[in-house]
Amino acid sequence: MSAITRRPVKTDGLDPDVLDAWIRHNNDRQAAIKCKILIALCNGNSMTEVCKMFNVTREGVRRWRNLVVSKGPQELVKHCYKGRRSKLTSSLTKELKKILAKPPHRIGFKNPKWNGKLLVSYLQKEHNIKISIRTAQLWCK
Repeated sequence: MSAITRRPVKTDGLDPDVLDAWIRHNNDRQAAIKCKILIALCNGNSMTEVCKMFNVTREGVRRWRNLVVSKGPQELVKHCYKGRRSKLTSSLTKELKKILAKPPHRIGFKNPKWNGKLLVSYLQKEHNIKISIRTAQLWCK
């Protein structure tokens, strides 16, 4: 039976000592785990072994490696990316919570319970706000 030969993992530009020193001086646990994964690759472990051991994907490891090589380990610290801004103001959010607490028939709808379609039509009719049905369903929960 012949042994399967795999391509060696690219570790050019990765210095395990620098990564280890960075871990000691930084408090971000997730970034430290990512550094440990890269150190494991530098120590000769295969990509498959490392991915299984840490339960991560190859693509994630490749992304982290490229990020560390190009910008340094500090770029592994998770950034808080905000999504799309809400179309609801804080006052409308409070009003919506009160409205969703009551059955819809109290404000003129025939349905016995709030659902996504009903909430979409209410917001469109009363506040001229258009949202997706899925977003409305999540708000109804």
